[in-house]
Amino acid sequence: MERESMNKRLREELDGLRFGGQEDVLRRTHPRSWRDRLRALWNKELEIPVVPLGLSFAVILAVVAASGLRSPEDDGDAASGDSRQLIEVGGNTYWKDDYERAVASIESDGQG
Repeated sequence: MERESMNKRLREELDGLRFGGQEDVLRRTHPRSWRDRLRALWNKELEIPVVPLGLSFAVILAVVAASGLRSPEDDGDAASGDSRQLIEVGGNTYWKDDYERAVASIESDGQG
């Protein structure tokens, strides 16, 4: 009895309310045209898990950092394909081609 009276009272209170957006809701939930399907895809919510995203970012950052830590002579050998020679001049060690370039530059500046 109590349930019926509550149901009757609820119907009386909601009698004046009418929902007029049925077509819009149906179009959004069951898209028919390609435009509606594209709109539904655009409005889709993405859930991105933070832990895997953070771990993949950390791995990428570690790879980039590790590739930046290689010594310059490794890069030179890999790029040029020939073996560079180390020479010792005045108690210091230089790459032979770098030393010859520097000496040639100094000699050409001194002559002019």
